[in-house]
Amino acid sequence: MRTTRRHLLTGALGLAALGGLAGCTAEGVAPGVERTKLTIGLTYIPNVQFSPFYVALDEGLFEAQGLDVTLRHHGAQEDAFGALLASQEDVVFASGDEAVVASSNGSTVSTFGTGFQQFPGVLLAASDSGITSVDDLRGKTIGMPGHFGSSYYTVLAALHLAGLSEADVKLQDIGFTQVSALTTSAVDVVVGYSNNETVQFAKAGFDAVEIAVQDPGEPTLVGPGLVTVAGRLEDDVLVSIKAAVLEAEQRIVADPDLAIAATAKEVPTLSDPEQEATARAVLEATAALWLRDGQPSLEVDEAAFTRMGTFLTEVGIIDAPPQGLTIAV
Repeated sequence: MRTTRRHLLTGALGLAALGGLAGCTAEGVAPGVERTKLTIGLTYIPNVQFSPFYVALDEGLFEAQGLDVTLRHHGAQEDAFGALLASQEDVVFASGDEAVVASSNGSTVSTFGTGFQQFPGVLLAASDSGITSVDDLRGKTIGMPGHFGSSYYTVLAALHLAGLSEADVKLQDIGFTQVSALTTSAVDVVVGYSNNETVQFAKAGFDAVEIAVQDPGEPTLVGPGLVTVAGRLEDDVLVSIKAAVLEAEQRIVADPDLAIAATAKEVPTLSDPEQEATARAVLEATAALWLRDGQPSLEVDEAAFTRMGTFLTEVGIIDAPPQGLTIAV
């Protein structure tokens, strides 16, 4: 698939989302009722990708669900689950695959809502390279940030899908320089995200091909979601968090300007028209990842988590699939 922008925030989808809002709007909490205080961690610097949380706060959706929420962005070097495990955060929005790896190391973290219904990890190649699928990867040099984290697991998923091993390609650690590495032909392929690097290539005017890394019918990796420590929060609180975030996603699909306005409070540079245009492109690509059957969803696919645990074991990232990866609420 080429890096053309998708128009998923307008037209029929927007109208459908508007029609469904009435059934999703919180009834609100009676005045004087004490709200549950929560800190939600966001594993990156402020970005429009986190706009559902900004909108849920700005629009009073958390408050209407009986929640008093503080949002906390992580530092560049901060462990994704460190603050959660240290009880400095109650929930963290983090990658599903990294949550599984954390669980395998003895952490009792569980996902109760999947924010990205489509896994964002992809491989990208120049359109004139002749590389159009994972079947073309043998002998190629693949640039990636490093042998760690979700980007590395994305590469392993691609090799697994192609029936290849790491010995069949050259994996090159390039840090977060994917755009320059591919545009200068320093590598044949880079790993990235459909709502980040794909957007950057389009902005740069570079014609790149997006290569899927897994079977969409039976995914082996799961995207970012709402993660907590099992047993820390009551189920009704988890339900309330999901309801607020889901309604925020629905409102953004119906009116993307809500997301831009809320994000601008966190990212002042969005006052620059070029920066705002980029943010809108990222938002459009991100919103596409929220969809299941054409509508925003936080549904957790337990079977996908089971496959992910098996896959990460087979490729040697973890010793055995951990238990308790999801919380059904």
